Amino acid sequence: MSVFMISYQVADEGVAEVVEAIEKAFAAVDAQRPDGIRYTYLRRAGGTEFVALLELADGVENPLPGLAEARRLQATVARWAVGPAPAPQPFEVLGDYRMRG
Repeated sequence: MSVFMISYQVADEGVAEVVEAIEKAFAAVDAQRPDGIRYTYLRRAGGTEFVALLELADGVENPLPGLAEARRLQATVARWAVGPAPAPQPFEVLGDYRMRG
């Protein structure tokens, strides 16, 4: 299992566009229903900070780059991110209590 996190902040005026792009990306993921992934997106309540978590089962290739909506989300985030465009960072899961299924 591989776990990746993307964390970033966007300009105030870009929040609505990023939220809309997230909603469209999740609708596309839900329609495709790829096996072997868990995916969640979080936003600090009322803020401009976002965190995405992606878990891939062993041997599963990330299906998100194959979805046009996910690529549009990435482009939208890059456009509105404060600082450099965020990139996925690998993480080790040290503990989990019902957060990931």
